[in-house]
Amino acid sequence: MDFKWLKVETIYRELRPSRHGSEQRWILNRETISNQQSGEKVTRGTIRHPGICVIIPCLDDGRIVLMRQYRYAAGESIWELPAGTLSGREENGRMVATESPASCAERELREETGYQAGDLRSLGSCYAMPGSSDELIHLFVATKLVAGDQSLDIGEVIDELRGFTSSEILQMLSVGEIRDAKTIVGLAIFLGISAGNS
Repeated sequence: MDFKWLKVETIYRELRPSRHGSEQRWILNRETISNQQSGEKVTRGTIRHPGICVIIPCLDDGRIVLMRQYRYAAGESIWELPAGTLSGREENGRMVATESPASCAERELREETGYQAGDLRSLGSCYAMPGSSDELIHLFVATKLVAGDQSLDIGEVIDELRGFTSSEILQMLSVGEIRDAKTIVGLAIFLGISAGNS
């Protein structure tokens, strides 16, 4: 398919205060696109995003660290893997990452859990919701963890950090105790790979 963007209008910019200064997290565009083969034109609302990193922190005993984090939009605390948005800048109606996914993963793991990873391994990436956003989820496994102090960002509320065994996590998933999509994807890929290697 051959598509041409006819008009891109940014109608909202998500700016958030942080310990690193004001960060532009994502933009919302109204985009008009032409299908060059059919001549059809469509207009869509699209979230342009620099991407996020999701980290699966594995303790030396094999347990996986999850965080219980309060989420304002959901109005509740939920179990999640540590994660964060890549630093980015706006360029030609898009958000462009200004740091590597690995750098983001190291930073977010340290800030949210206090752990420093001795080893960080990529598990690949996937789109979060390609029907309305170009946000990529970059997945990492962190091992050889060294404990330290959290450095939470402005407005971040993490109630609890706890290590869970694989069987405990599978039970939590089966009863809907873990409801964050990026966490479910990360755990499913990691546990599937781990099961395949055993």
